[in-house]
Amino acid sequence: MNLLRPFPGLVVREEWADRVTTGPYDAYSAAERIAIAEANPYSFLNVTRSQEDVPVEWRDDVDWLIGQCAESMQRIYDAGAYAEHDRPTLFLYRLDTGDHVQTGIMGLVPVTEPNDRRILRHEAFRPGRADLLTRHLLEVGMSSSPISLTYRTDDVLDAALAAGCTGEPVLVADGDGIHQTVWAVDGEAAETIVAAMGDRPLYVTDGHHRLAAAVEARHRNPGIGGDHPLQWTQAVLFPDAEMQVLAAHRRVGDRAGRSADELVTALAAVVDLEPCDGPVEARPDAPGRAGAYLDGRWYRFDLPAASGDRAVDLLDVSRLQDGVLEPVFGITDPGSDPQIDYVPEPVGLDALVARCDADGRMGFLVHATSVAEMMAVADEDGLMPPKSSYFEPKPRSGVFVRRLDREAGAAGG
Repeated sequence: MNLLRPFPGLVVREEWADRVTTGPYDAYSAAERIAIAEANPYSFLNVTRSQEDVPVEWRDDVDWLIGQCAESMQRIYDAGAYAEHDRPTLFLYRLDTGDHVQTGIMGLVPVTEPNDRRILRHEAFRPGRADLLTRHLLEVGMSSSPISLTYRTDDVLDAALAAGCTGEPVLVADGDGIHQTVWAVDGEAAETIVAAMGDRPLYVTDGHHRLAAAVEARHRNPGIGGDHPLQWTQAVLFPDAEMQVLAAHRRVGDRAGRSADELVTALAAVVDLEPCDGPVEARPDAPGRAGAYLDGRWYRFDLPAASGDRAVDLLDVSRLQDGVLEPVFGITDPGSDPQIDYVPEPVGLDALVARCDADGRMGFLVHATSVAEMMAVADEDGLMPPKSSYFEPKPRSGVFVRRLDREAGAAGG
């Protein structure tokens, strides 16, 4: 069974791209999302808002929130901001940052259960966030932010994609330093790409909550046929050779209230700390190394040995978690413990230092997890610690829209 399917998608018109599209939802703080949405009624952040993006008195009224999202989406439709593609279409989506280029395939893939090895996960998800996304999908009736997947590529598939990128683009746009180009591919050319992709395993790189929401939406509609829109979910597939993985650094607070000198002493009990002059020296230049910052001082150290021989145990982020964060700081659940948060590499070390200085937390610099390591964990059905990887660049929100009602006529059952 082929895992990729074209769909009658919508692509933002070039003259609307600046007003409608945004960076990924989590690229902004709640205050930033609120300010952008209020200043621009056509910003896609009005469509993807969550409880923290609305006044306190409305945060518990999910019905009102979903209604606001639906009204915002209809406002953008009514403005004519999207060009509709009526035939089943694949969209080739190129992201160019100037230093890095990657080209993905925007289409549909099956909604699969966690134990289905056609689409492999590597992170857990928060049920509350997935529930809101489920309601959004079912009641607003659309999706825009795709699940991001990667796959092991080959020459045949690479050639099919290259051929699809030779025509006239349907969109050329810029935003947040990313040059975006979109080609629409249908008919025989799309079939060639679908056949070349075949049924090779796909690996989730971003969007575990959106995939969980798609699974839940299907559970809430039992008895639907195999071609029903809820049996498929929107995804963008990037080849493994083009994926760029950056680090997500850690900031950890001490619930015991120890002084900076006491924390350094505690850390030195589990690793050999080496003081260094600044972030350049502290930044790990190879796997197995890490850096630390506290109270104006920088350190570097070799990570403790892995706690096991599984692929997930061998990750640098796991060695840091198991050998440092748990024994020194008591962090047993890095996904929910309020004493730990994360600073993605693109945010910058200056931001990490400023945040640590502001609240007295200790910063930890990690080496980026590789795509091969992530795939190895998924192949073993393992789950990586939260924020083990940060894929960049990310697709911009609002570039593509999938409307479920445009597929329902051909769905059956």
